Amino acid sequence: MDVARRPLGGNDESAREAEARLLHVVFDRLPAMIAYWDADQCNVVANHAYIEWFGFTPRQMRGVHIRKVLGEEVYAKNLPYILGALAGEEQLFDRTLVDTFGRTRHTQASYVPDIVGGEVRGFFVLVTDVTPRVEAQRAMDEAQSLAKLGSWSWGVQSGEVTWSRELYRIFGVDPATFVPTIEALMARVHPEDAARMKDVRDRATRSGDEYSSEYRILRPDGTVREVHSRGRPVLDGHGVVVRVNGTVQDVTEVNEAAREIARVNAELRQVNQLNADVLGMLGHDVRSPLTVILGYLEALDEDWEQTPEGDRRGQIATVRRSALKLRTLVDDILALATLDAGKIVPRLEAHDLGVLVRQALDEVPGASAFAVDAAPVSVLVDAFHVRQVIANLAVNALRHGEPPWTITLTVDVDTASVEVADRGPGVPATFVPHLFERFSRGSMQAVSSSGFGLYIAARLAEVNDGSLEYRAGPGGRGAVFVLTLPRTSATPPLDGPEED
Repeated sequence: MDVARRPLGGNDESAREAEARLLHVVFDRLPAMIAYWDADQCNVVANHAYIEWFGFTPRQMRGVHIRKVLGEEVYAKNLPYILGALAGEEQLFDRTLVDTFGRTRHTQASYVPDIVGGEVRGFFVLVTDVTPRVEAQRAMDEAQSLAKLGSWSWGVQSGEVTWSRELYRIFGVDPATFVPTIEALMARVHPEDAARMKDVRDRATRSGDEYSSEYRILRPDGTVREVHSRGRPVLDGHGVVVRVNGTVQDVTEVNEAAREIARVNAELRQVNQLNADVLGMLGHDVRSPLTVILGYLEALDEDWEQTPEGDRRGQIATVRRSALKLRTLVDDILALATLDAGKIVPRLEAHDLGVLVRQALDEVPGASAFAVDAAPVSVLVDAFHVRQVIANLAVNALRHGEPPWTITLTVDVDTASVEVADRGPGVPATFVPHLFERFSRGSMQAVSSSGFGLYIAARLAEVNDGSLEYRAGPGGRGAVFVLTLPRTSATPPLDGPEED
């Protein structure tokens, strides 16, 4: 080995001694571990760092076999590299070791063969402690993993691309088999985003401007991820982009959360508006019958004796109809609250459906206008729920339909149905899909109503294992609501269900 040096002064012998001492000082002061092993794998020389690491003295180290220094486990791992160096080939590899103080250290080892006259006399060993670098890399990998953010670098002229470990994870590829290139990256961009991202990349390499963009990627397993990418071009002295460095962050969950928050906020705005609307409707629906009740009661209280009996009975009947309207409204509100809370549990018992129809109509003012065809049939239902559904349908028909009003019971093998029909304008075709939604109010509803009667009726039918459907009347004129319920072979009580 040729070493450039200058004379240290004095005669040749003293100069050589001084030079030897200087080389020995330099050899020992280097932080790297340096040693030389002969062809028999026995130590010839080692610097202070090498000796200290393995806990030997200089006298103990000299001539000892490398197996004894490394220990059986490490020697077995390093043997292929030792044999490679003795075969005349340089070796470079990483190794994690535990020093004599019990500390885990990460090293990079280089074995360089000593070839003289074509013969390998031994090999030089250079071991560098790269623990700080490895720990810094691990800390960066951990930070990138937590942030779901990977980094990359692209040599524009050479085409060389490097990825951080996290970037491989984001794209769902194996670092051992996947070779990162610009073409491989673009092949994993979602087809709908590929042209846009190519344009972003081309503009950045032309202009040298930084960019920030979101796009979707397709992983090998078919899953789609959303990523946010940033790029910063590096220019040479002539203003030409020679490299682009950047990051890619997986923002799938963040975007999903943002969309969910936006959806919930939109629903809250809609619910707030609907609640404001329904409060306004309820104010009218509650105030009107209350005004009637209070007015007639006040008149009867003041002029009871002077009012003819026929007039008194008429006024009391009016008060009763208004009270029934209020009770129906209260029942609807309570049912709505119970349905929203998910706590409604039907009390299923055998009942005569015809009896339930007549009981429901008894609570509906003006129900005498209905022509009822109700043959006896036994169904397994919650009587209160079914009466509430039929009453809602009857009130809806009287408010928004036109005569003739009919209620017809039909029987199938396993079910029985109640059809409530009228010959009014019916429901506009565009509104039918929303008919049973909460707070839905069709354009034909000229008469004020709470807007959730049909929603409640449909839900109550469901919890009783039934269904509620709508169809247009004959010739497209009128409305027909069909309540279908499960039949039962059990015999209903003779005196009918108890009033709730």
